[in-house]
Amino acid sequence: MKTIIRRVITRWVLWRSDRRLYRRYPHLKQRAAAIEAARKAHKPTKHIIKDQQQDMLRLLREGM
Repeated sequence: MKTIIRRVITRWVLWRSDRRLYRRYPHLKQRAAAIEAARKAHKPTKHIIKDQQQDMLRLLREGM
């Protein structure tokens, strides 16, 4: 039972943090959707992921 509760709480916390991040920076959500669409279409994602990582690094360095 503890494992189920822990999983639910963890998923909820991750969902909340993603939601706050995507509200503040909507371009990150658009890029994440583009990555998912490219993966489903079996297209290359390396350049999209690289842009996403650089953007996230920049935000972390700025202190979000």
